[in-house]
Amino acid sequence: MAFEIITQAPRTQKIILGVFGLAILVAGGYFFLLSPKMVEVGDLRGQRAAKQAELMQSRAVAASLARFKQEAQVLRAKLETAKERLPSEKEIPGLYRQVSDLAFQSGLSVGLFQPKDPVTRDVYQEVPITINAEAGYHQLGSFFDRLARLPRIVNLTDLKLAGIARPTGTVRADLILTTYVFRPEGAPPPAPPTGGGR
Repeated sequence: MAFEIITQAPRTQKIILGVFGLAILVAGGYFFLLSPKMVEVGDLRGQRAAKQAELMQSRAVAASLARFKQEAQVLRAKLETAKERLPSEKEIPGLYRQVSDLAFQSGLSVGLFQPKDPVTRDVYQEVPITINAEAGYHQLGSFFDRLARLPRIVNLTDLKLAGIARPTGTVRADLILTTYVFRPEGAPPPAPPTGGGR
């Protein structure tokens, strides 16, 4: 019956009714089919942008990681080179003998040769040696030159010279020499300093 009314209506009413029906179909299609898909597309675009940002950040981290690995390799090589020049704990007694022999060979008259207790730092230990000797300036220079040529690092960390009231042409030298022992990885951290004085 409704269909007959539509088929017998004038042409302009049919067109208006058709346009109205088409508008309802387009609006319904938009709201029920297209609109949810557009929201979904918007969400997917947002997710894609987030993933792209994450990917860019991951690439930057990967590039930094490669650079840091290369820098770590260079530093590790330098550390290994430095370790070769630092005596191990087992080599310390032999190093004491070498230093004592060098003092004798240089002509120093050694009155005191006293190794001190090691001082623990973060990644190494300082091993001080106190020496009191009588010698001429050239003999001291020869001793320092021989120390510098040792394959192991031995630094002169303190030097006090005093004239001697005898016509020997010598001076009294109070020296503190320091060598260093590398602390192995995983060694316990150094103990915190105590409140008391030395």
